[in-house]
Amino acid sequence: MSEEYQTVERNRDEGSIGIGAMIVFIALILVAAVASTIIIKTAEELQQNAEATSDDTRKEISGKVNIIQIIVNGTGTTTAANADSFIVTAKIASGSTGVQVQDIDWVVVCGGAAFGLVTGNLGTTDAGGGTIVAPEGVNADQLDGSDYLATTELTAGTTFKFDINLDPAGDDAGACSTSLSVGDTVEMKMVVNGGGTTISELQIESVVSGKEVT
Repeated sequence: MSEEYQTVERNRDEGSIGIGAMIVFIALILVAAVASTIIIKTAEELQQNAEATSDDTRKEISGKVNIIQIIVNGTGTTTAANADSFIVTAKIASGSTGVQVQDIDWVVVCGGAAFGLVTGNLGTTDAGGGTIVAPEGVNADQLDGSDYLATTELTAGTTFKFDINLDPAGDDAGACSTSLSVGDTVEMKMVVNGGGTTISELQIESVVSGKEVT
Protein backbone atom coordinates (compact mmCIF):
# COMPACT_ATOMS: atom_id res chain seq x y z
CA MET A 1 0.00 0.00 0.00
CA SER A 2 1.55 3.23 -1.10
CA GLU A 3 2.24 6.05 1.26
CA GLU A 4 -0.02 8.33 -0.77
CA TYR A 5 -2.97 5.93 -0.39
CA GLN A 6 -2.39 5.69 3.38
CA THR A 7 -2.39 9.47 3.63
CA VAL A 8 -5.70 9.70 1.77
CA GLU A 9 -7.30 7.06 4.02
CA ARG A 10 -6.02 8.79 7.14
CA ASN A 11 -7.41 12.13 6.02
CA ARG A 12 -10.74 10.49 5.19
CA ASP A 13 -10.95 8.92 8.67
CA GLU A 14 -10.04 12.19 10.38
CA GLY A 15 -12.62 14.01 8.28
CA SER A 16 -15.33 11.53 9.32
CA ILE A 17 -14.43 11.97 12.98
CA GLY A 18 -14.56 15.76 12.57
CA ILE A 19 -18.00 15.62 10.95
CA GLY A 20 -19.27 13.35 13.74
CA ALA A 21 -17.91 15.69 16.38
CA MET A 22 -19.54 18.65 14.62
CA ILE A 23 -22.90 16.84 14.53
CA VAL A 24 -22.65 16.08 18.25
CA PHE A 25 -21.68 19.68 18.95
CA ILE A 26 -24.65 21.03 16.95
CA ALA A 27 -26.98 18.59 18.72
CA LEU A 28 -25.72 19.82 22.10
CA ILE A 29 -26.31 23.43 21.04
CA LEU A 30 -29.88 22.59 19.97
CA VAL A 31 -30.59 20.79 23.24
CA ALA A 32 -29.14 23.69 25.22
CA ALA A 33 -31.24 26.16 23.21
CA VAL A 34 -34.44 24.18 23.85
CA ALA A 35 -33.63 23.80 27.54
CA SER A 36 -32.84 27.51 27.92
CA THR A 37 -36.10 28.42 26.15
CA ILE A 38 -38.08 26.25 28.57
CA ILE A 39 -36.24 27.69 31.55
CA ILE A 40 -36.81 31.28 30.38
CA LYS A 41 -40.50 30.62 29.69
CA THR A 42 -40.94 29.00 33.11
CA ALA A 43 -39.17 31.92 34.79
CA GLU A 44 -41.43 34.40 32.98
CA GLU A 45 -44.56 32.51 34.03
CA LEU A 46 -43.36 32.39 37.64
CA GLN A 47 -42.61 36.12 37.52
CA GLN A 48 -46.06 36.89 36.10
CA ASN A 49 -47.75 34.75 38.76
CA ALA A 50 -45.71 36.43 41.47
CA GLU A 51 -46.61 39.89 40.16
CA ALA A 52 -50.30 38.97 39.96
CA THR A 53 -50.24 37.65 43.51
CA SER A 54 -48.41 40.77 44.65
CA ASP A 55 -50.97 43.01 42.93
CA ASP A 56 -53.86 41.12 44.56
CA THR A 57 -52.18 41.36 47.95
CA ARG A 58 -51.56 45.10 47.54
CA LYS A 59 -55.20 45.60 46.59
CA GLU A 60 -56.33 43.69 49.67
CA ILE A 61 -54.18 45.94 51.83
CA SER A 62 -54.64 49.21 49.95
CA GLY A 63 -58.44 49.21 49.95
CA LYS A 64 -60.15 48.59 53.25
CA VAL A 65 -62.81 50.17 55.44
CA ASN A 66 -62.79 49.99 59.23
CA ILE A 67 -66.02 50.36 61.21
CA ILE A 68 -65.72 52.84 64.07
CA GLN A 69 -69.22 52.93 65.51
CA ILE A 70 -72.76 51.72 64.82
CA ILE A 71 -75.75 53.17 66.61
CA VAL A 72 -79.46 52.37 66.48
CA ASN A 73 -81.33 54.99 64.46
CA GLY A 74 -84.87 53.64 64.49
CA THR A 75 -87.01 50.98 66.13
CA GLY A 76 -89.97 49.12 64.66
CA THR A 77 -92.99 48.56 66.92
CA THR A 78 -95.57 46.99 64.62
CA THR A 79 -94.97 43.45 65.84
CA ALA A 80 -92.07 43.74 68.28
CA ALA A 81 -89.30 46.07 69.38
CA ASN A 82 -86.65 45.53 66.71
CA ALA A 83 -83.93 47.83 65.50
CA ASP A 84 -84.77 48.70 61.92
CA SER A 85 -82.05 51.17 60.97
CA PHE A 86 -78.46 51.97 61.87
CA ILE A 87 -76.12 54.91 61.49
CA VAL A 88 -72.62 53.65 60.74
CA THR A 89 -69.44 55.66 61.20
CA ALA A 90 -66.46 54.23 59.34
CA LYS A 91 -62.95 55.16 58.29
CA ILE A 92 -60.75 54.34 55.31
CA ALA A 93 -57.90 52.20 56.61
CA SER A 94 -54.32 53.45 56.63
CA GLY A 95 -52.48 52.79 53.40
CA SER A 96 -55.65 52.62 51.33
CA THR A 97 -55.52 54.33 47.93
CA GLY A 98 -57.93 54.87 45.06
CA VAL A 99 -61.09 54.06 47.04
CA GLN A 100 -64.13 55.85 45.64
CA VAL A 101 -67.51 56.06 47.36
CA GLN A 102 -69.09 53.90 44.66
CA ASP A 103 -66.48 51.17 45.30
CA ILE A 104 -67.85 50.42 48.77
CA ASP A 105 -70.62 47.89 49.37
CA TRP A 106 -72.12 46.86 52.70
CA VAL A 107 -73.78 43.57 53.59
CA VAL A 108 -75.78 42.74 56.72
CA VAL A 109 -76.40 39.06 57.42
CA CYS A 110 -78.88 38.16 60.14
CA GLY A 111 -80.24 34.89 61.45
CA GLY A 112 -82.35 33.74 64.35
CA ALA A 113 -85.99 32.97 63.57
CA ALA A 114 -85.35 33.51 59.86
CA PHE A 115 -82.30 34.13 57.70
CA GLY A 116 -81.99 37.58 56.21
CA LEU A 117 -79.59 39.40 53.91
CA VAL A 118 -79.59 43.12 53.19
CA THR A 119 -77.05 44.79 50.88
CA GLY A 120 -76.32 48.24 49.52
CA ASN A 121 -73.72 50.40 47.81
CA LEU A 122 -72.59 53.75 49.19
CA GLY A 123 -72.51 55.37 45.77
CA THR A 124 -75.46 53.96 43.88
CA THR A 125 -78.19 53.05 46.36
CA ASP A 126 -79.97 54.84 49.16
CA ALA A 127 -80.09 53.83 52.80
CA GLY A 128 -82.79 51.25 52.14
CA GLY A 129 -80.97 49.55 49.28
CA GLY A 130 -83.32 50.99 46.66
CA THR A 131 -83.15 53.67 43.98
CA ILE A 132 -81.77 57.01 45.10
CA VAL A 133 -84.57 59.50 45.66
CA ALA A 134 -83.84 63.21 45.96
CA PRO A 135 -82.92 64.98 48.12
CA GLU A 136 -81.03 62.12 49.79
CA GLY A 137 -78.50 61.55 47.05
CA VAL A 138 -75.54 59.24 47.60
CA ASN A 139 -75.69 57.22 50.81
CA ALA A 140 -72.33 58.36 52.14
CA ASP A 141 -72.02 61.56 54.12
CA GLN A 142 -69.31 63.66 55.60
CA LEU A 143 -69.50 63.97 59.36
CA ASP A 144 -71.31 67.31 58.98
CA GLY A 145 -74.06 65.55 57.02
CA SER A 146 -73.21 66.80 53.53
CA ASP A 147 -73.23 64.19 50.76
CA TYR A 148 -70.24 62.84 48.95
CA LEU A 149 -70.34 62.31 45.21
CA ALA A 150 -70.32 58.70 44.04
CA THR A 151 -66.96 59.32 42.34
CA THR A 152 -65.34 61.07 45.31
CA GLU A 153 -62.08 59.39 46.30
CA LEU A 154 -61.85 58.73 50.01
CA THR A 155 -58.24 59.01 51.10
CA ALA A 156 -56.69 56.99 53.90
CA GLY A 157 -57.91 58.15 57.30
CA THR A 158 -61.10 59.75 55.93
CA THR A 159 -63.99 59.28 58.36
CA PHE A 160 -67.52 59.19 56.96
CA LYS A 161 -70.98 57.96 57.89
CA PHE A 162 -73.88 56.27 56.17
CA ASP A 163 -77.31 54.85 56.95
CA ILE A 164 -78.54 51.29 56.83
CA ASN A 165 -82.32 50.93 56.63
CA LEU A 166 -83.27 47.33 57.32
CA ASP A 167 -87.02 47.99 57.15
CA PRO A 168 -87.58 50.51 54.33
CA ALA A 169 -91.33 49.81 54.21
CA GLY A 170 -91.70 50.53 57.93
CA ASP A 171 -93.89 47.47 58.47
CA ASP A 172 -91.45 45.25 60.42
CA ALA A 173 -91.41 42.91 57.45
CA GLY A 174 -87.88 43.51 56.20
CA ALA A 175 -85.38 40.75 55.55
CA CYS A 176 -83.99 41.06 59.08
CA SER A 177 -87.18 42.14 60.85
CA THR A 178 -87.21 39.15 63.20
CA SER A 179 -83.48 39.13 63.95
CA LEU A 180 -82.79 42.57 65.39
CA SER A 181 -84.10 42.31 68.93
CA VAL A 182 -82.08 42.70 72.12
CA GLY A 183 -79.57 39.87 72.39
CA ASP A 184 -79.51 39.07 68.67
CA THR A 185 -76.27 38.95 66.71
CA VAL A 186 -75.79 40.07 63.12
CA GLU A 187 -72.80 40.06 60.83
CA MET A 188 -71.79 43.10 58.87
CA LYS A 189 -69.35 43.21 55.96
CA MET A 190 -67.74 46.22 54.33
CA VAL A 191 -66.54 45.23 50.87
CA VAL A 192 -64.28 47.40 48.72
CA ASN A 193 -64.45 46.55 45.02
CA GLY A 194 -60.98 45.32 44.06
CA GLY A 195 -59.85 45.68 47.66
CA GLY A 196 -60.33 44.08 51.05
CA THR A 197 -63.30 42.98 53.13
CA THR A 198 -63.95 43.91 56.75
CA ILE A 199 -66.20 41.56 58.73
CA SER A 200 -67.71 42.56 62.07
CA GLU A 201 -69.99 40.61 64.36
CA LEU A 202 -72.50 42.93 66.02
CA GLN A 203 -74.34 42.32 69.27
CA ILE A 204 -77.60 44.21 69.73
CA GLU A 205 -77.77 45.19 73.39
CA SER A 206 -80.52 47.78 73.03
CA VAL A 207 -83.05 48.80 70.38
CA VAL A 208 -83.42 52.32 71.76
CA SER A 209 -82.48 54.99 69.24
CA GLY A 210 -79.03 56.40 69.96
CA LYS A 211 -77.75 53.24 71.67
CA GLU A 212 -74.55 51.70 70.32
CA VAL A 213 -74.41 48.31 68.65
CA THR A 214 -71.24 46.60 69.86
